[in-house]
Amino acid sequence: MSRHLSEILEKLERLGELGRFGDIIETIRGAYDVDHVCYYARSLGLDSRHMDDYFVGSLPEVNGQVRQGGRMVAAMSYSAEWMAHYVEANFPETDPVVQESLVRFDPINWSELDWGVANKNGFMEEAAAFGIGNQGYSIPVRGPGGQFAIFNLNKATTEDTWAKILTEHRTDFLLLAHYTHQQVLKLHGQEHQHTVRPLSMRERDAVRLIGEGMSRGRAAEKLGISENTFRVYIDSARHKLGALNIPHAVALAAHRGIIPPV
Repeated sequence: MSRHLSEILEKLERLGELGRFGDIIETIRGAYDVDHVCYYARSLGLDSRHMDDYFVGSLPEVNGQVRQGGRMVAAMSYSAEWMAHYVEANFPETDPVVQESLVRFDPINWSELDWGVANKNGFMEEAAAFGIGNQGYSIPVRGPGGQFAIFNLNKATTEDTWAKILTEHRTDFLLLAHYTHQQVLKLHGQEHQHTVRPLSMRERDAVRLIGEGMSRGRAAEKLGISENTFRVYIDSARHKLGALNIPHAVALAAHRGIIPPV
């Protein structure tokens, strides 16, 4: 575990109230030298209100402040001015990060998205004016009962530099996303205690191959088994690790030394 990650996870564990989540956001920004960090929980599984409901009322006046709207929670380093403009301009409807996060389970590198419609509406140009970086990484977090959150990091830099940052810190980012979400659940009294059980050889192989970037079909072929059988192994591994989804399972397995770092 990197020193940065260890310190942040310890700080998360000690966090006693949601009002201090802004401190975590600022710590992550500094540790990984990114421009902005945002954790936004659309639902913690207790209601099904639309994300727009969250922005009703006054916006935070201090960067990094946590706000609660019912069961929705957010902590971010974006300015209140940008968030107000983002909602007023109806950017969530064209922001490809939001749209992709709603339908995907795997992390999203912004450079791989189609920004055509968003750019036609001036999204990137206006975002840059508010200090939002052109490169980013978004991690959808899902759980039981309709839980859904997005963890974003972004930075104004070149694509090559961002690729190097992801190569070095991708596992840290995955773990930060999921541990942040778990701490939010804990402070809401929804923490789920899970006993981790050891993985079988096949389960470790399945997680390792997915961590290497293989598709399920290719990984199944590599192991000489059917794709349906592979799915059983990877789902069993996810359950044993207490992961919310497959990327989370890969990150946890790497974090615990079960597979090589991804």
